[in-house]
Parts: sequence; structure tokens; C-alpha cells
Amino acid sequence: MRFNTFRMMALLLLTISYSCKTSPPKPVTKEEAKEFATKLEVSVRKREAAFFNEAIDKKEMLKRADFPESGDSRSFRKGMERGMQMGDNINKSLTEKGTYSLVKQYEKDGNQHLVFRLYDNGSLNYHDLELIHMGEEVKIADIFVYTTGQLLSETLHGVFVQMKGMMDKNSGISADDEWVRRMPEIRTLITQEKYQEALDLYEQMPVSVKNIRAMQIVHIEICSGLEMEQYDKALKEYQGLYPNEPNMNLLMIDGYIMHKEYDKALEAVNALDKQINTDPMLDYYRYLCFNLMDDQPKGIESLEKLMKTMPDFEEGWLN
Repeated sequence: MRFNTFRMMALLLLTISYSCKTSPPKPVTKEEAKEFATKLEVSVRKREAAFFNEAIDKKEMLKRADFPESGDSRSFRKGMERGMQMGDNINKSLTEKGTYSLVKQYEKDGNQHLVFRLYDNGSLNYHDLELIHMGEEVKIADIFVYTTGQLLSETLHGVFVQMKGMMDKNSGISADDEWVRRMPEIRTLITQEKYQEALDLYEQMPVSVKNIRAMQIVHIEICSGLEMEQYDKALKEYQGLYPNEPNMNLLMIDGYIMHKEYDKALEAVNALDKQINTDPMLDYYRYLCFNLMDDQPKGIESLEKLMKTMPDFEEGWLN
């Protein structure tokens, strides 16, 4: 069980320019959110990328990313624009059995939210989508990505700030440097499961770039396809650079299991479930933990609970 934790790195490579402010849109209703969720889930199931590609309110996402109006910012946005196709990115990252499923719908601060689970062969991630209106259409204003522990707009802002800082300190670094152009190539190699080739490219990047939070997540994903020692090292490196992050419950389940700290893995699963409030699929991970702890009664109890809520989950009924 390895978490290829950052299948969505391509989502970081996005942005477009935006114009003047508009009046606040009317709130999305519960019924509209439910209909949107159904369309999104069906489109991914059919591997039809167009709906998700067009689902992001790009103007709002960029506004929230809070890029300064400067030449560096415009250059950065232009370079990131190619990664905006979320539907294409998700479809490319999923195998035939991979799923993108609605976990829950809720309201926060008057806005409708949808929590989706991205699952594929042991790889787990969650996206919390905040919905708004753009005209009469329902769009995604921002996404809280559980593997990063941040809103996507915050991640984009942070990446730009770190890159801008490096460019200011070293005039030899620019947004058009070779390492920037190789980021999509790394994503392609990960999707093709060519992890060693992806690591070779990653290692050619400057240390300051490798220490960027988003790139650290990519490093973990790369190493999840390599030897356990490399994966463990990548997790510890991230912990050292970014301790006490809200995404550690999701990231560290594998790490605890590797070190045979099954009780801590179970605690991480429970904490993640509390953070999501709640996902029935996590009973499958409870079963795995109890099984490793040789607690058969609790393992069976978790598995039976899983089958009552998710009878079509193949890995559950196979176990």
C-alpha cells in the first residue's frame, strides 16, 4: 500500500490573466451543487475531460492566488497556463479502475462545498471543492488539496513567492530556466511509472527548488515507486522541512506502516477521517491496520462495516 500522493502536481501549473472586479455572485444552492457533483463524477467515470477542464473559475482562482501585477508575475502565469486542464490531468493519472467519487456535500460560510475522493490502486487523495456562480453557471472557485494541506490558490501563491525570491537573489535564475520546462516532463514520467527517470530529473534541480513545498510532494510521489528506503527518506525530508502540517495524517500512513508502527498508522487514519468528517472507505484502511496488528475481530468488524456502506468496493469484498 503506497500513496502516490501528488497525482495533481500538474494542477500547480495553471493561471490566466484577469480583469476588473465584478459584483458578488449569488450563492450556489444545495440542489445546484448536487447536480454539479453528479455531472463531475460521471464525466470522470467516463474519462470525458471537457466538463472538469471548464469547471474552474479561472478568474476567481487567480484572484485568490493574489499574484502581484508585475512582469515576473505575468511571465509566471503565462508559463503555468498549460496545466489548467484538470479533466485531462485526472484522466491521465487514473488507471482503468481508478475513481473520483463524491464523499460528502456541505455548506460553509454560505458556500456549497463538495469533497471528492481520488483513489487508484492504494493511492488516496481528497479534494474539497468550493462552488460559486460565474454568471448562471456553477464553477469551482478553489480546491483544498489534502495531500498538500492547502488551498490550490495558496499553493500557487507560495510557489510564485519562492520562485520570485530565488530570481531576486540570483539573476541567473528565470522562469524560463531548464528546470521549469522539465516539470511537465517529470509529471509525464510519473504517470508512465518511470520513477527512476523522474528522480534523475528531479535531482538535477537546484536545492532551493527541491525544497519548495509542492516539489517536496512530487519527490514523495516519485519515491513511492522506488525502494522503501528512498520513500522513507523522502517522507522524513518533508517532515523536517514542513513539520506539523495538516496533510501529515494522509502522508504518514505509509511511513508508519513501513516502520511497523501500526498503532500510529491507525491513529493517522482516524485523524484523517475526523478531518474529512467522514469517509466510509477509511474503514478499509482500518481493516488493513488491524490485520497487520493481528487483531482479527476488529479487522473483520471494519471490513463488514465497509461492505455495508460500500458493497461495490472491489478491494473490500475481495478481502
